[in-house]
Amino acid sequence: MKKVLLTAIAIFAIGFTNAQDMHFGVKAGLFASSYDGYALHRKDNNGFNDDYYYNSVFGGAYDSNTSNVGFYAGGLIEIAVADKFKVQPELTFSIVPGDDGYLAVNVPVMVKYSFFDKFYAQAGPALNYAVDGDDDQFSPSFDLGASYDIMQNFYVEVRADIGIAGYLGTNINAGVGYRF
Repeated sequence: MKKVLLTAIAIFAIGFTNAQDMHFGVKAGLFASSYDGYALHRKDNNGFNDDYYYNSVFGGAYDSNTSNVGFYAGGLIEIAVADKFKVQPELTFSIVPGDDGYLAVNVPVMVKYSFFDKFYAQAGPALNYAVDGDDDQFSPSFDLGASYDIMQNFYVEVRADIGIAGYLGTNINAGVGYRF
């Protein structure tokens, strides 16, 4: 998994180094997460699926439809492709606290379009990987959102991360970012 992520980051870095208008940045914020806690934590301490105990004996130790508030932080590369179009690959880390919470690595690639001055609509695919999950650790998703540049390099954004498969349901993100 580490090799795949590092290879993806290297490809983005090398592939976009010739771009004339490219900015690196950082971002952070809060999100409300809807996820399948059981899919993430279904193995017992010996590495065996505890389906029998989950369903029969204990009546379910983890909720299969869990919601919680978490925090995310990470980096991005914003590349101007055309006058109003930008591509923004990101690498973020998400933390959802709690017994059935998770720690995840998220790799979205957003396409941004400026409808108005300083306002961007954004959409794109994302791959999410729960670092501390047992099963169904990969969860592809599709992201939709908007951002507004408060100052030249400082922006706010709101985004919905809609899970397609795996543990992720839907996340609603709200955060800030800074481009260098």
